Amino acid sequence: MLIRKFLLLALLLGIPAVASAQSPISFDSLARVIDPYFAPELVKDIKDALPQASYDIWGYDVGDYTGDGANDFALAIRAKNDTRKRMTVYMFVDDEGMLRLVKQTPVDFIELPIEVGVAISQGNVYMTRKVKEFNWEILGYRYRDGVMMMVDKFSTMQQGNMTYENYRNFQTLEGYERYINSADTNVVFRSDFLTTPCYNRGRDVSSGYQATARAAMTRYITRGSYYWGGEGDLSLNVRSAYDKDYLYFNISVRDDEVIPVGVNNVDTAADRLELWLDMYSLGDRFRAGRRARDFRMKTDSNIYAMTIALGDFVDQQPRVRLSSSNNMDEVQRNAAKTIKAVAARTDSGYTVKLRIPFLLFGFNGVPIEDNDPVQFGMNVVVHDVDNPYRPEQVTTMTTSQDFDRSKPATFGGIVLLPNTSFYGESTNIFLGDLKERLNEVGY
Repeated sequence: MLIRKFLLLALLLGIPAVASAQSPISFDSLARVIDPYFAPELVKDIKDALPQASYDIWGYDVGDYTGDGANDFALAIRAKNDTRKRMTVYMFVDDEGMLRLVKQTPVDFIELPIEVGVAISQGNVYMTRKVKEFNWEILGYRYRDGVMMMVDKFSTMQQGNMTYENYRNFQTLEGYERYINSADTNVVFRSDFLTTPCYNRGRDVSSGYQATARAAMTRYITRGSYYWGGEGDLSLNVRSAYDKDYLYFNISVRDDEVIPVGVNNVDTAADRLELWLDMYSLGDRFRAGRRARDFRMKTDSNIYAMTIALGDFVDQQPRVRLSSSNNMDEVQRNAAKTIKAVAARTDSGYTVKLRIPFLLFGFNGVPIEDNDPVQFGMNVVVHDVDNPYRPEQVTTMTTSQDFDRSKPATFGGIVLLPNTSFYGESTNIFLGDLKERLNEVGY
């Protein structure tokens, strides 16, 4: 049954399942198996990096996850004298003729060591583990230019009579949430969307982390795909940041024919933006309950929408029209007056920057508590008019594939990250060597 579950998970992400073993092998047996792939000195690199105490090898795989065409390696072992239910996963890359250890991770199992597996596929190395009964995870990593970065994460678990699946790609910032009826495998709910990481203003986001959500494909077009001519015609990038009082957005739109002001100054015949925020903070933003019909498929509380007319980039400033599903109090109405928008032309289109006070949403400041990331619903919608005399020929692109303004469960995401967190995982393997060298020279 455990092997079947691993096979199912592997098939979901297109990962070969050959890396799992039903019984352990020794290093000598492993050396004979991988001999066609690695020279003897590289096999010795692996052996030297592993513990000197006795261990069993429960899984391994050979493949390229550095993008250089050379074979890399991953394996999962368990120390023979370890009384804990613990494995250790080792990941090696071919670095100028030697196999360098770039990641070493302890991983607990629940019942059997085969619950932890490794596989290399599609330019990534994957680690599979059972978190608890009916709850599995697959973590994908990639190595580039000294940086070991997390690529994606897939998890699945049982929730009542449904199977819940969660996928996030930390490099493309794409992801989805899916609920499947366990009895007949029919999809009950699915939402595909982009997630925008939101960091403290001025914070440095190092290599291996992505901070810009990008929509540039037909799957993000909700209207007028017939009129879309490719990325140069319409695509958008979204970045976000916060400080103690405000939420900021920097939206860059690539548009080959910018129409900032409509015919006779009518907004509907001009390019414009919408920003939709779902500030629901009572738990799962996709669901209001556990029953199959409890997905948030109608407008409820804490939904805020801002429509931004671009102005003319010279004398006429952008205008922001706000609406909300809430009856706002006086503090919120006053906060709404401090929303700030600026727009500017660029060589390839235009940018819009927004500053929104947290008081508008009923928060006294940035709503981060206990250094935990906070997630909300968020969609940027761009309406592209290339001919102001034919306003019906509009292309609409947004950051959620299934976006419906009346259904909060279809919104994309924004995650506010405390200073102790990043969106994803990234490690520069040369950083330790650099610190050691600086210490040697007196820094």
